[in-house]
Amino acid sequence: MSYMKKIIVLAAALFLGWQANAQIVANAGYAHAFETMKSANNLTAGYDYDHAGLDGLFAGANYYFSLDDVVDGLAAVPGANLSLLFGRYWMDDDFKVRELALNLPMQASYTYEVNESLKVFGQTGPTLQFALAHKVKDNHGTTYSLLNKNNNFYEVRKPFNFYWGLAAGVEVSDMLRIEAGYDFGFANLHRSVSDHEFLRSVKRGFLHFSVGYLF
Repeated sequence: MSYMKKIIVLAAALFLGWQANAQIVANAGYAHAFETMKSANNLTAGYDYDHAGLDGLFAGANYYFSLDDVVDGLAAVPGANLSLLFGRYWMDDDFKVRELALNLPMQASYTYEVNESLKVFGQTGPTLQFALAHKVKDNHGTTYSLLNKNNNFYEVRKPFNFYWGLAAGVEVSDMLRIEAGYDFGFANLHRSVSDHEFLRSVKRGFLHFSVGYLF
């Protein structure tokens, strides 16, 4: 057998072995984004604002890959989901906000079996978030994209965020996973485009609750 064929056979064997230990978890739930703003030093110095945040839903799937061969109960849980959030703009309650984002969690999970039908688990790890749209509609019906640096609005945002999440939940009858967690955001979402701005930084955290079904 040639060297290349050996590599292909080995890769196929590893993939099939990985598949044998993996399950798809389709999940959906509620999310609330907490936002904290800090003012620019040259305008309204010292002003910090804890925004009430945005509410919405998310849906997607995780790949539950068992690592029982390494540590009993350990698993890798990569995945992807879309979140759709709504709310009011922090400077004016009459302005409406809508955000669509792609979230890519890459987490590790540890599960403890209480009995045959009930397990509890804890989960932690990073999540990358990419905003696909973040728009504000003012009370005149004009819509601005905060991801566009030339939006003629008060604020411009970066599309990327990095979170570290903590979550816990229960698994029922090897079928349902009920989970609650919080993701701590580390990136500054504010994009500086001039020397005359209201904001210096915008940071975000995510509270989320979800129900997943294991296939």
